[in-house]
Amino acid sequence: MEHFILMSDVKYLGKGSKESFNTELKNVISVINKLHKKDIITPLNMVMNDEFQGITNNLQGSLELIFDIEECIIEHGFDFKLKHVLYHDTIETLQSKQLAYERLGFGLIDARERLKLIKKTESRFLIVTNNEKQSLNLNNLFFIYEDYVDSWKKADYQYVRAFLNNHNYKEVSEQFNINLSSGWRREKSLKMKQYYTIKEMILSSIE
Repeated sequence: MEHFILMSDVKYLGKGSKESFNTELKNVISVINKLHKKDIITPLNMVMNDEFQGITNNLQGSLELIFDIEECIIEHGFDFKLKHVLYHDTIETLQSKQLAYERLGFGLIDARERLKLIKKTESRFLIVTNNEKQSLNLNNLFFIYEDYVDSWKKADYQYVRAFLNNHNYKEVSEQFNINLSSGWRREKSLKMKQYYTIKEMILSSIE
């Protein structure tokens, strides 16, 4: 059985309290579990106060899930950043459920080791598939994706949220009661078109 293990941990915690962060993170997890029900084998679940994990059944759904986690944080205006490891593992069809669980346990250990590794770096994303070239390509693309997402400040989130919900700068301009040139400049400064493009590039790279 092919599956992907997602492990995520906090990188940056804003000015809010630890208690509010835990509540916010649980809200994100709840939204994503409902949104990606068809992609999830084991729902995302808190394993520590600042860490969660889950198991998914396909690569595209897993990548879209990561995008949606990041956008959910922005949608709600939460002030924290996460690190993510997506680890591809395969459980062969085994007669013994115990052997299957043991194999899954090794996959979880491997994924956690990689999460420990990126905690020591500035990178927020690490994708490990069973294809080394594909993994390298995905990680290079996520390096660019991360640059766009992390360029947005919390004060930008209301505009980013509007552009995510409506790609038309004219309608966003109307929403904020600003002139069209201001709306166009806002879209350009936030690099929204580049953001849409890098998401498409990531998903098209696995086709």
